[in-house]
Amino acid sequence: MNEPRYTGKATDFYLASGSIAEIVNLAIDLKRPILVEGEPGCGKTMLAYSIAAEKKLGEVVKISVKSTSRAQDLLYRMNALRRLQDTQNPNNLQARYVHPYLSLGPLGAAINGRKRCVVLIDEVDKADIDFPNDLLDVLDRFTFQIDDLPEEEEQQCLRERGFGRTIEGNRDAPPVVVITSNREKRLPEPFLRRCLYVRVKFPESAVELLDIVRKNTGLAPEELSDAVLVAAVDAFLRVRRLAVGNTQKPPSTSELIDWVQILHWNGETPESLNQDPNRPPHWGVLFKTMADLDSYESLSRTPAKPG
Repeated sequence: MNEPRYTGKATDFYLASGSIAEIVNLAIDLKRPILVEGEPGCGKTMLAYSIAAEKKLGEVVKISVKSTSRAQDLLYRMNALRRLQDTQNPNNLQARYVHPYLSLGPLGAAINGRKRCVVLIDEVDKADIDFPNDLLDVLDRFTFQIDDLPEEEEQQCLRERGFGRTIEGNRDAPPVVVITSNREKRLPEPFLRRCLYVRVKFPESAVELLDIVRKNTGLAPEELSDAVLVAAVDAFLRVRRLAVGNTQKPPSTSELIDWVQILHWNGETPESLNQDPNRPPHWGVLFKTMADLDSYESLSRTPAKPG
């Protein structure tokens, strides 16, 4: 394959560390899923879009997992209710067959298409523990069976629907599968063994944050000066340092990007951002719960100066 290697630095909306880029490339070479964890708002989901953009793999196939999600629904669906309704009409002859009521799910369609793409299974930990276990063989071999399709209907289904009982992907160039988790539930060990693990951390340096914000706000230096941006990042880091360990959800990169946009709209300056070190303008939008707001408000009170 003549795909470019992933660097994590070639898009205008995402920045990944060298260590993350290395693991992504190894997972792709090994044809393994990439399991991505990290605090909410740190860019887990956008990693998949970054991989697709850099490697020129087209639109990401995004699958948002819910508590009611079943692994089979990702592969194929059988509309039994519609078939039952159609059987009530004696003139509806297609109800005698199964294949008109079968359709491929998003993962099944990606495998059947045999076209290289990125599949994002977002927040896998929301589903029941059987969900990741039921995907094990499919993600290993990129093939599965449609047991609901009778053998005698296979050829007609192939002609009319484009698939038969056995869905086989391209083993030489399977989809790049990115799976995100917020660790709401423990994932089963057999599933973990089949993945390569990426932990997306909060950026360690102000320089990285400056780059991330500049890329994601789309604001040119003449719109948002470097002086304001540096002051905003410094203020944000002060807020985050105080919030970590004292709030349920400390502000992360997604909150920073929105906050900088608000600062721009309101014409804030380096002076206004440094006026109160722990309470910069519009600091409240950096928190997402009443408890976190109350906690930070208490922690950030500046002691009164002696008169």
